Amino acid sequence: MNHDAIVVGVGPAGLLAATKIAEAGYNVLVLEEHERVGEPDHCAGLLSSSGLESLGLSLPDDVIQNTVSGARIHAPSGYSIFIERGRHEAFVVDRRRFDSWLAEVAIAKGVTLRTSSRVTQITEPKTGRLSVRTSNQYLESRTVIIAEGVRSVLSKSVGFPVVSRSSRLPAYQYEVESINIEKDLVEMFYGRQLAPGFFAWIIPLDEGKARIGLASRNKSKIRLDSAIRHHPIISKRLENAKITRGMGGIVLVSQPVSRLSSEGIVIVGDAAGMVKATTGGGVVIGGLTAQIAGESVNESLRENDLAKEHLRRYDKRCRALYYRELQTMYMVQKALTSLSDKGLDSVVKDAHDMGLLEIVRREGDMDLQGRVIRRLISNPRTFLLGLRAIRYINPFL
Repeated sequence: MNHDAIVVGVGPAGLLAATKIAEAGYNVLVLEEHERVGEPDHCAGLLSSSGLESLGLSLPDDVIQNTVSGARIHAPSGYSIFIERGRHEAFVVDRRRFDSWLAEVAIAKGVTLRTSSRVTQITEPKTGRLSVRTSNQYLESRTVIIAEGVRSVLSKSVGFPVVSRSSRLPAYQYEVESINIEKDLVEMFYGRQLAPGFFAWIIPLDEGKARIGLASRNKSKIRLDSAIRHHPIISKRLENAKITRGMGGIVLVSQPVSRLSSEGIVIVGDAAGMVKATTGGGVVIGGLTAQIAGESVNESLRENDLAKEHLRRYDKRCRALYYRELQTMYMVQKALTSLSDKGLDSVVKDAHDMGLLEIVRREGDMDLQGRVIRRLISNPRTFLLGLRAIRYINPFL
C-alpha cells in the first residue's frame, strides 16, 4: 500500500502535520498504536487563546471545560504573586475530546486514520520509498513523519538524537471535585521539597472541579499525595475534595534536539523536544513547528526530492523562528532549578517589589515567553534581582 506520507502518532503535532500535507492534496495515513484517539491522556490541558489562534484552531464548545484569566505563583515560603492581563488568557480543554476533534478535522481534510496500529520499524529509503512495518503489515510511503511523543523509540532507531533522560520528569495528576478554588485562576507552587526540578499546579475546571498535579525529578505521585495531605495551602484547597481520576505521564523540560530531518523522515512534537521548558507545555509550540514540517514536506513532495538536504528546510525554519525562544525558556528553567527555596523566595518577592510584574502583564505571552524574558533581562532591576538570588544557588547542582 503506497502513500505520499505516513504519520506515526495521533497527538496534536502529528495530526496538524498530517492535515497540512493533506490540504496540499497528498495521500496521508496516520497510524496510532492505541485503540482510541486521545487515550490515554497525560496533559494538564491548559492552552493559550493566542496560541490556538496562531494554529488556526477555533475550538468547539464541547472541548472547552473552562477559561482562565490569570495565575497565582506561590513561593516555597507561601508568599505569592498574581499575574493577570484582564482578559481570558487560556482555555482548559478536555484533552481526549481535543485530540478527537483534531482527528475529525484531519479526516475531513482527507487524512486516513488507523488506530490499533503500532509501528515497529522504519526501513531506510530504497528506490525512493520508505518501508513502515506495523504489527500485521508492511506499508510504503514517500516520506514519514514521526510524532511518537516522549518515548522516541522509532526516532532513535533511525538515527535521530533524542531528548535526554534528565529532561523527562515523571508527573502525576488527579482530577478532583468539591475543591475550594477560584474558577478562573491557575495556581503554581514551587519548592525543592515539594517538587524538585519543577512545580505543582492546580487548574480549575468547571464549578468546584480541578486538576491538581505535580512533576519533579522523582517520586511525583508520592510527592503529590503528600502535598494534598500536608502542604499548608494545597491541603486547605483540597480539604473536602474527592478524587475522581488519576493519571501519570512525563513532562519535558528540554530544548529542541539537534536534528529534525533526515532522508525522507522528519520528527515533530515531543519527539523533537518542541516544548516550553518553563511549563512543559508542547501543544502550541509543537503544533506550530509541526505545521512547518508539513509545509516543508509538501515542498519536497512537489519537487519529488525528499533528500535530507531538501527536508532540512524544516530544521532551518524552526531554528529561525523558534529556537531562540525555546532556548531562552530552557535556560530560565535551568536557572530556577538551581536555586534553593530561599532563592526561589527571593526571585518571587523581588519580582513583585521591583515592579517587574508590570512588564510581564503588559508584554507576556504564554507560549513565546522568551521575548518577555529577554525584555526583563534588559531591565537593570532584573540584574539586581539576579544578584540577590545568585547567593542561593545550590552548590551541588
